[in-house]
Amino acid sequence: MKEEPHILDVRGEKCPIPIKLLRDCIREVPVGEIIHMLSDDLESKYDVPALLRRLKMPPAEMISQESGLLFIIENRKI
Repeated sequence: MKEEPHILDVRGEKCPIPIKLLRDCIREVPVGEIIHMLSDDLESKYDVPALLRRLKMPPAEMISQESGLLFIIENRKI
């Protein structure tokens, strides 16, 4: 397993682009790896958890930052 997380910076993108890019990232990043998604689209607050539930993945940790939201996502099924 890679020690550094995969960074997905979607700041500046508006719905539905962040979720489309996250879905693509989940397909490309090996299972077990961590994805850090940076977003300033407030809809991501609702869209990311909904996508992860649909994909049967664990919930993301969401951290508010000055530049937006950081989602810490483990790429695995539950």
